[in-house]
Amino acid sequence: MIYHTFAFHNLPSHQLLPHLIDFIEQSCLSHLPWHPCWLNNEGQQVIGLLPKTSWTVYNGSDPVPPTLKEFNLNIEILKTSRQESDTINPQYDRYTLDYQSWIEELTHYCDQSLMQQQSELSPPPYAWKAAYHSGLMGFVGYDIGARALAASPEIGMANQPCAFLGHYDVYLKPCDTQGWELHTESFTPQAVKDAIVCYLQQFDEQLLDLLQHSVSAPALPLTALWSAEQYAQAFKRTQQYLYQGDSYQINLTQKWQGTLATSADCALSADNFDQNPCLVGYLPDLHQNTKAPFAGYLALTHNPAHNSLSKITANSDPSFHLEFELLSCSPELFVLFNKAELDDPTQPSQSQIITKPIKGTLPRGTTKEQDEQLKQQLAQSEKDKAENVMIVDLLRNDLGKYAEVGSVKVPKLFAIESFSNVHHMVSTVTAIIKEEYHPLTVLFNSLPAGSITGTPKKRAVEIISELEVAPRGAYCGTLGFLNFDGTGQWNVLIRSLQADSEGQVSLWAGGGITVGSDCDSEYQECHDKVGNLLAILDPNA
Repeated sequence: MIYHTFAFHNLPSHQLLPHLIDFIEQSCLSHLPWHPCWLNNEGQQVIGLLPKTSWTVYNGSDPVPPTLKEFNLNIEILKTSRQESDTINPQYDRYTLDYQSWIEELTHYCDQSLMQQQSELSPPPYAWKAAYHSGLMGFVGYDIGARALAASPEIGMANQPCAFLGHYDVYLKPCDTQGWELHTESFTPQAVKDAIVCYLQQFDEQLLDLLQHSVSAPALPLTALWSAEQYAQAFKRTQQYLYQGDSYQINLTQKWQGTLATSADCALSADNFDQNPCLVGYLPDLHQNTKAPFAGYLALTHNPAHNSLSKITANSDPSFHLEFELLSCSPELFVLFNKAELDDPTQPSQSQIITKPIKGTLPRGTTKEQDEQLKQQLAQSEKDKAENVMIVDLLRNDLGKYAEVGSVKVPKLFAIESFSNVHHMVSTVTAIIKEEYHPLTVLFNSLPAGSITGTPKKRAVEIISELEVAPRGAYCGTLGFLNFDGTGQWNVLIRSLQADSEGQVSLWAGGGITVGSDCDSEYQECHDKVGNLLAILDPNA
């Protein structure tokens, strides 16, 4: 339900977010667990603000409790909840759980929330095109999905949150005309709604001043960790695995890395630079340049150190910090959950799943003629068609585990879609999910996406872990939402940056390697995919 509207100077979301986070940082609100989450969703935009309940997941490091099995993937969870009263003071709960039990906990939470919604006189309307209206938003990283798939502790995990999901009962959406709407759920306490409105009114009043004092984000140079020679060595080893028959295709990626400037660094530079730069400061230029259909941003703010929760109280007020930032310019859909259109409207609706894997890339041309030539070259590439159909078959198999017999279809094969810097070959796979499977079960058990692992998937993630220089973290995981009614949309976290609590920023790019791949072409493809992002982050490079 729409509870209030705000002008916010009619800023689009990618320009509004840096100022919103700056406001939270500079105000007295930093003691609250704000986790701003923006999802583009092909233009169906939403900004989640302060979750009612959230789960931040870390790689489990404590001794395994006797109730858990040694061979399971055990994770450490920091659960944050608003008290069921007219306050927004958070309560924290820390516990260790195995991965599958966490999925069951989330599924139970979704089912209970849906039952609560259905008890209302007017539940949220269903829209055929998935849009967030009440549910979970967040990300699940590649590392946790790969380790769960391989069932092996040898799969590395980055030293950062490996997943986050939050129930956002308070969120912003653009108005149909101008401004922004604040949406809340009917069960959200009145005092909480009023407090959020008060905070956002303060933000609206201060926004003009924030805009007038807005400064440029400093240059953020990212350096490739692999030279061309080192990439060639990894490529050669990848092909050895392919010729040995370990796999048919392996997605080999390389990493770029840099560090956000510190306040001291900015003080030594020109006055028009941000004195406390964050990754979100680069969002306006990145999204303006890419206009990525499945873009998103997530900030985990003021999350108490998960290894010292015993010292945290509701009245604690540690200094503001960003524990983790995730900024995605993704062009790729992982899964879309919606309701299949039925010929007989009296029959119960069925859950449909759609996935659109990308496999096959060429850069955009510098002229209209060259651009069209490259597009046709990709469309006619037998090598790229072979890569693409391998992943289509893998996804048909993944979905087939949960689909009604005979419902898995491929309505589009080898379609060419053009983005700001590249052409991609994109196929579409659809299926009807069996009634006994919850969409969360399908989502988690389909991770990581086949287009960024290879086939067979389990062996591919093992080889990736061996050959790549570091764990991928969130990269190649998924960011999105799932409404409690089972509709939702999730991207593949490619063209995505992540920043940890130390300000270390990483960006990755890669491609599917087959026996027919050329090393120089694959190396160049990596640079084609992220070249525009690198240029925006460091214009003087």
